[in-house]
Amino acid sequence: MYWFDGTGTAADASFTPGYADVELTAPDDGYEFDLGAGKVVPAETADWYPSREKGAFVLPEEADAFVASGYVLSPEDCERGIETEPVTSLPLDDLADERPFCVRSQDARRLVVARVVEGTPGDGPVTVVLSQYRKDD
Repeated sequence: MYWFDGTGTAADASFTPGYADVELTAPDDGYEFDLGAGKVVPAETADWYPSREKGAFVLPEEADAFVASGYVLSPEDCERGIETEPVTSLPLDDLADERPFCVRSQDARRLVVARVVEGTPGDGPVTVVLSQYRKDD
């Protein structure tokens, strides 16, 4: 679905919510968050994920990410942030206090807005809350 912005051009596509506010805990770096399914899976089994390595989330090569400067992050904010301030690293220290971040899929059709609820940079458990969105045409 496209909305017109009054200038005769199509505005950005809108987003349809997928799953919302799913809380997941990965017990250690042997697990990753499968963003497509919204569940915890053994490391190296998901196509779209953040896994953990040395106190940071690691993304698939073709995925994009953005870390919000505030505490609110919409799908549209995520898209703008990825286009203007993408990040390649997601250190857990930077995501403290439930600072939201997002990860866009390799095909740029889906994105997840996430918050770290509990976790430390070490090898222990990390709990996140995830909400997935799909881009409408």
